[in-house]
Amino acid sequence: MRNKTWFIIGALILILLLGISGLGFYLSKKTEKKEEKPKIVSAPELDISPLPIKEEEKILPTLPSLEKKETRTEELVTTSTPTGEEVKTLFDKEFGFGGLIYPYLYIYDRDEGILKYLNLEDKTYKELYKGFYLKNISVSPTRKRIVFQENNKWKIIDLGFDTTKELKFDIQSHFWVNDTLYFFSFVDFKGGGLYKFSDFQKEPELVKPLDLIDGKIKFFNNLVLVYVSPLINSKSYVFSFNLKKPSDWQIYLEEKDFYSLLPSSNGKYLYLSYLEDGEWISKIIDQNKKEIKRFDWASFEEKCTFEEILVCGVPLNKLNYLDDWFKLKRNFNDKIVIFNPQTNEQKEIKLNGFYDILKPQKTPLGIIFFNRNDSKFYIVNFK
Repeated sequence: MRNKTWFIIGALILILLLGISGLGFYLSKKTEKKEEKPKIVSAPELDISPLPIKEEEKILPTLPSLEKKETRTEELVTTSTPTGEEVKTLFDKEFGFGGLIYPYLYIYDRDEGILKYLNLEDKTYKELYKGFYLKNISVSPTRKRIVFQENNKWKIIDLGFDTTKELKFDIQSHFWVNDTLYFFSFVDFKGGGLYKFSDFQKEPELVKPLDLIDGKIKFFNNLVLVYVSPLINSKSYVFSFNLKKPSDWQIYLEEKDFYSLLPSSNGKYLYLSYLEDGEWISKIIDQNKKEIKRFDWASFEEKCTFEEILVCGVPLNKLNYLDDWFKLKRNFNDKIVIFNPQTNEQKEIKLNGFYDILKPQKTPLGIIFFNRNDSKFYIVNFK
């Protein structure tokens, strides 16, 4: 009996100890401070697409540097000036060229990824757009809009309203009528066509279908001139239709090789060059297609500007393998030719150095041009 009693007492003590231990463990777990885990929050996706920058003009202390360019010793073909004119760099740095509407020079700084204009008179600049890999930049005559290609996408910005729009077209050629952009584009399943873009609230509208894969377009005397890009086919007619009556269609110029056309800004004259019987020819015609001047030299539209006067970078030696220049297989060594169609006066400027000249333009500072050889701007005195 005594053993049974001790057994019962021992069992009760064991149960009591287990109960106390369990209660203590429970209380300790309950009062233990829980470690907080970091919460995962889905962050909104950032819009990193560049937008036009609105800011005040900034002083550009190094404009222009006008440092002398080292010249090469090769002998140049003699022109009307006995010695080469002094050519100076406008800036030390390489830039992409966007256009020159004096005094505003539009450039693209590849290092900074900024499109800006430089005021060549008061030496200020203004940043307009941030983005990388910009090319094919073109400014409207009013300076209010700029079209360009960014990472193979075409965009247009309106500087007055700080608005950017992507044009979902591949633009092969274009021209401006004030702020309105007209461009040629080939669209799958639709073919080629002339498109018009003016309203940022709307998409570009088709003006006229054009049966071309890659066309060049120019605007001259209310006419749209259309011809085949020489990179696609060297031979082409020049067709025309009235922009106000695009249904009318006719042959404007007979078939030639390597057509290159540049209308004057006042709409009175048309500079053209082409290849005929192996000879590179250039001339100026008026609105009635009357020949005003035939030159003993020739050049491409890309190497000329035509405001009141025609200014061209002209190869010192006539070269008939013109496609090599377009395909970047050949560089030209140029002089500058200036022709005034009002007075029939012509001046040639020999340069000290080797320059493949693009878009030379007469300004109060001198003739400013872009050198394809090194992507730099240069200035040469003009008297």
